[in-house]
Amino acid sequence: MLSPVRAAQVAASRLGRSNELPAFAATVGGLALAVVCAVAGLEIATLVLLLVSVAGELFFEKRPTAAGLLLRHAAFGVPMRFVLRLVVGLVATEHIDSIGAWRTLAAVGVVETLVLCARALHGTYREIGPLKPMRTRNIPGETRIHETPPARVVEVVASQVLVLAPALLGAAWWLVLPLAAAGVAVLVRTSVPDMLASWRMRQQKRATGFTGPLRQVQDFLDEYRPEVVVHLSGPDTAAYQINTWLEALESLDRRVFIVLRDPPLFGRMGATSIPTLELRDPGELLMLDFSAARIALYPSNTGNNIHLLRLPTLMSAFIGHGDSDKSASNNPFSRAYDELWVAGEAGADRYRRSGLGTHEGQYRYVGRPQVHAISREPALGVDEVPTVLYAPTWEGVNLEQEYSSVSAIGVRVVEALLAADPPVRVVFKSHPFTGQRDAKYRFVLARIAGLIDDAAARTGIDHRVVKGGSINEWFNRATALVTDISSVVSDFLASEKPYAVFNHTDLDDEAFRAEFPSTGAGTTIGRDGHGIAEFIDVVTRAAPDLHAERRAELATYLLGPPQHRSLESFQAAIDAMIARSETDRAAYRDGTSTSEMPVTDESDLL
Repeated sequence: MLSPVRAAQVAASRLGRSNELPAFAATVGGLALAVVCAVAGLEIATLVLLLVSVAGELFFEKRPTAAGLLLRHAAFGVPMRFVLRLVVGLVATEHIDSIGAWRTLAAVGVVETLVLCARALHGTYREIGPLKPMRTRNIPGETRIHETPPARVVEVVASQVLVLAPALLGAAWWLVLPLAAAGVAVLVRTSVPDMLASWRMRQQKRATGFTGPLRQVQDFLDEYRPEVVVHLSGPDTAAYQINTWLEALESLDRRVFIVLRDPPLFGRMGATSIPTLELRDPGELLMLDFSAARIALYPSNTGNNIHLLRLPTLMSAFIGHGDSDKSASNNPFSRAYDELWVAGEAGADRYRRSGLGTHEGQYRYVGRPQVHAISREPALGVDEVPTVLYAPTWEGVNLEQEYSSVSAIGVRVVEALLAADPPVRVVFKSHPFTGQRDAKYRFVLARIAGLIDDAAARTGIDHRVVKGGSINEWFNRATALVTDISSVVSDFLASEKPYAVFNHTDLDDEAFRAEFPSTGAGTTIGRDGHGIAEFIDVVTRAAPDLHAERRAELATYLLGPPQHRSLESFQAAIDAMIARSETDRAAYRDGTSTSEMPVTDESDLL
């Protein structure tokens, strides 16, 4: 059963981050206490708390918060909070100078409420109406559409103070009226231009299908004429799927354009000089003219991909976001693409074994440019205290894709590494999705972090928990790796250094290696912990490294030959695909009727 303390913690967490709670307490808590004081007849306290509540809005509404969203859904947004302040002030205070001042406050308060309601209605219109949010990077002009209109917090708070304070502090009606009217005027003066801006964008979209900002994006596309379009959608934690490609994309001498479909993903994308568009609305994306582009690259299989796949002028390629033996590496959706880019022969073999009906003509062997900077150093015996990187994957979208060792033996792995004699340094870097589906994984992550921090303080060894940045830099600092079935295995193999992989199945080690070829040159760690001690002996050189030669062979099978693991090789692959698109899709670009196009013999695809 949930304890009262834990229940309070959970409730507080639903209201937002801890640094947001003081503003919530001042705004909502102050208003609630004002009501209590009014009922109790504490007039001065009521007056002070009402003004504190108004001032709290300055910080509470400064930026979107979970608590603010919750209150709006509960019909207790800014307008309703103002109405409650007005009612409490009119009923509970005796400081109002006269009946004239009381009536003036009531009348102007009604007008203020109507304007606040109009602002709230405008905000709701922007959230659910036809004006969809949009952001860009490296595209000139006013190309942003906010999800909500500007909050204008200072003006809203100043307006409420001017309406409420004079009467509640005892001013005469002839002073209350101009000050309150000025407060309403301030609110109207700031609200009307924002509403007109939305109206103009709506009229533009109704007339042409394009808002002004979207038209500027199209004008940029017409001038820039991108040759390569990269398309991705997903949550903020999926940012690594685009970030892993940024260096390779920026190295191209082709014009590249990135389309991201989700605002959190856009916010977490790494710094880049590539023009980037965040646009969630499919209708607006379909309005844009990508006729200059020749190819589209897809790092992930998501439903939104269909919005660009529908364009026959664009030749499509699934490039993935890592080479691994996970079942997601041969998703049935892959049949929708013209080409399937694989690093080495292993990628094609996965599709062949899957029985999905992909054909040989889809496979393109392009190597793995992300590993071009991965070093073979430090080798075994170089560092006095070797570094072991523990980089497990996440729990997957369902039980069938639960490859992670975190919950099963994560604590045992870390404890064994920390207890190694001679010692090893432990660096722990979990997958950014860990704990997304199963909350117990977050608990285990916290326990592992505690073990590592305690060991660092106790031994003086720089054991570390890493939460951000590229994993490749830690590949180059590590002597060995412990991980799960994931692309981490394949990428680390470029270093040809020792590694161990968790056997998440009920198969014996031999059958496991046959089922997941990327594990074939490493140590297998079972659910009972077998293999951990053996691996530590290899890392500390208490036992010989028997897999060194096999690792070099496996790296070529998974990643392609060393000369293909380069930015230059990626450039060549892009150039070749653009050339194929120029030839294969020419008929679509010049308007040739599909009935006049030559029919491809099915045998040519085999």
